[in-house]
Amino acid sequence: MREILCDPAFVVPPVPAGDSGVAWLRATVGRFSEGADHARRRGLQEAILDGVPPESLRGTGGHPVSVLARAMGVTDPAVAGLVEDVAQAYQPGAGDDGRADPAVERLVAIFGGERDERTAARIGLLVQACAATVALIERTRHRPVEEVLRDDPPVPFTKRQRIDGGEIVVVPLAGGLAFGAGPRACPGKAHALALAQG
Repeated sequence: MREILCDPAFVVPPVPAGDSGVAWLRATVGRFSEGADHARRRGLQEAILDGVPPESLRGTGGHPVSVLARAMGVTDPAVAGLVEDVAQAYQPGAGDDGRADPAVERLVAIFGGERDERTAARIGLLVQACAATVALIERTRHRPVEEVLRDDPPVPFTKRQRIDGGEIVVVPLAGGLAFGAGPRACPGKAHALALAQG
């Protein structure tokens, strides 16, 4: 399945445009975009992560979202709960958008009130670090992290679609693909592992 993740003929299924709430977030992050938009938006996330040394996240305790948010300069105690509200609906059709929408709006305000790609990148990083990192922490309490990533990854699969709009393919992420592969490999792998060790 690695070849699908590396093949430019397969893209992330597109999301509709949105100007507020979780629809705006999906339409503005790198996770659901392609081409130049994806490269630019991923670059924003990589720049944010470059300012957070992974070793600074080890041994800090607390909810991984709160830990990462503090490292990004955000100390509002409501952030972790708001991010959880967004995370449950981040994947289209996965959860309750009505619960996520006001949480996105509050997070935009907490991050300075600018509805732009940088704000979306910061929120997106926290959302992607939410459920997956919590699951990684729980699963590695009694098993080696390598075993968990190989056999029971926190994100069990991802989806791709042929660039011509063909059928959607479910790509399992076990067996060494826990953090993806190719141009969309998780940019926060070192940070997630540091949070799990913390």
